This record gives sequence, C-alpha cells and structure tokens, in this order.
Amino acid sequence: MISIFKHLHKELVIFLISIVIATIIIVFSSSWHQSSLENRNNANNTLNQATSRYYTGINRKQVLEKYENKYKTLKAMGVAADENRLQWIDAIEKATTAHKIPYLKYAIDKQQKLNSSSLSVAFPGIDIFRSSMTLHMQLLHEGDLFSILNTIDTNARGLFDVQNCSLTNNNVQAESLVDSASNMNFAAICTLNWYTVKKRTVSLPTNPDRRS
Repeated sequence: MISIFKHLHKELVIFLISIVIATIIIVFSSSWHQSSLENRNNANNTLNQATSRYYTGINRKQVLEKYENKYKTLKAMGVAADENRLQWIDAIEKATTAHKIPYLKYAIDKQQKLNSSSLSVAFPGIDIFRSSMTLHMQLLHEGDLFSILNTIDTNARGLFDVQNCSLTNNNVQAESLVDSASNMNFAAICTLNWYTVKKRTVSLPTNPDRRS
C-alpha cells in the first residue's frame, strides 16, 4: 500500500499543482473579465454623458441664438434699452403737427417695475418696466384719435399699449360738425403704457469672512 502511494506521489503532486494553477487562472480570468466589464460600463457611461452634454450644448446654443436674435430685435426697436422719453414726445408732437391737432397735453408717470410670477416664468432673467402716459386732446373729428395713435405707433421707438381712451362731444353749438366753426369738437383722454426690458443683473454673494 505504501509502495503504491510512493509510486503515485509524483502524480499527486503534479495533479495538485495543476489544480492550483487552474484555480489561479480561473480567479485571474474572472477578475480580468469583471474589470473589463466595469471598464466597458464606465466607458459607455462616459460616452453617454459626453453625448448628452454635446446635444445639451447644441440645444442651449440654439436657444441662446434664438433669444439673442429676439433681444437684438427688441434693442433695435428701442424696447431693450433705457427709456427714451424725448423720442416718445417727439413722435407725439410730430403726429400732432401732421394731423393738425389743435390741443394736446401729455404727462408721464414715474417708471415702475412689473412684478409678476407669470412674467418671471415667461421671461426668465429679464426685468420689465412700465411707464404710464396720459394724453389730453382736443380734436376736430373722432377719427383724429385713431390717426394720432397709429402715427405714434409707426414713428415712436418703443413698445406701448392703450390702457383706455375716452372720447366726449364738446356740444358745439352747430347743426353739424361740417357747419361748426370750431376745431375742438371732441375731447379725448387716453392712457398709454410704455414698456422697456432689461437683462437682470445677478450680484454674486460676498463672504465677509474671506481673507485675502
């Protein structure tokens, strides 16, 4: 029996060494496969993130170009700028002269910032301001009122809307406006709202404890 073990000793040693080597190879292969799988997953994640950033960058560029062009258009119209009240008044006076309006008086209120959650959502990063202007006019015909407003809209640099207008008859003593010797047959009062927009400036917070 002992002689048999002695005879098989060499074969047993070789067998055990083979098992150890095979085990090492299997462990190494498994580890290498797992490492390769992780590297491939990391590479895929990196590629996906890079692709996402690429398309996000393209979309942001397109959005910026779109709104930048709109902002340039508003700037050219005199909307995305400081108020130019002198130009508004000049347009009103030219309209008055062109349509031979006998009397027109204007008053402009102090500029106010519009605070609205819906505006903040629709126009992020932009502040919108409004200045109300009141026009008191004496007119020959009712149609002069629309002529004045249309001429101001055509010539004035800026954006405005008509909040309200009232037109009253001055009760001129005449059978008809044709027979009237007055050029002040109607009185009109209108309120216009002029709008300007500005890019919002965000100030970075300062750290009082920071030492240079």
